[in-house]
Amino acid sequence: MAEPGYKGLISYKLAQMVFDLTWEFVPLYYSKYEDARQRDQMKQAARSYKQNIVEGSSERSLSTKLKLYDVAKASAMELLEDYEDILRMNKYYQWNKDDPRLVKLRLFLENPSNSSNPSLSSILGTIGIRWTRGVRREEVEIIINYLVDLLKRGGYLLDRQINAVEEKHRLEGGYSENLLKKRLQFKRGLS
Repeated sequence: MAEPGYKGLISYKLAQMVFDLTWEFVPLYYSKYEDARQRDQMKQAARSYKQNIVEGSSERSLSTKLKLYDVAKASAMELLEDYEDILRMNKYYQWNKDDPRLVKLRLFLENPSNSSNPSLSSILGTIGIRWTRGVRREEVEIIINYLVDLLKRGGYLLDRQINAVEEKHRLEGGYSENLLKKRLQFKRGLS
């Protein structure tokens, strides 16, 4: 059976990486009992981001597709804000998009064998850090900057997908509208 179309979307691949890395990182960073709510919120935002791309890509109705892509984007931006809060509150440096460490990450993730199931240790390894499964200050700053970059790039791609669906809807009409047109054509053919 052929692979579903959404799995070929770069926005989906980035969302899947964010999901995998968030589910690995967040329980380590928010390890105390009192952190349970924040831990759950971030994991659910990562899940919503990925799953709404899947659901939107599978939807026939363009207006529903748009709504689901909007939810995916909103979930990604919620998670981005959480990660930027960690950087700000801990006085970590937020890297610019041209930082050499982010360039190394992008090259690493462009290799299909690395991007299919990245782990925190493989990402840290791209810049020569051996991860100890702890949450040392240096590791946290690196991991979060990588996640921020993935979320920003994914958000940009989702915006482009949303714009393309909006244009398609403008040019071709919506699902219900087209069904009605087909029904009216059919009825005219019977008369």
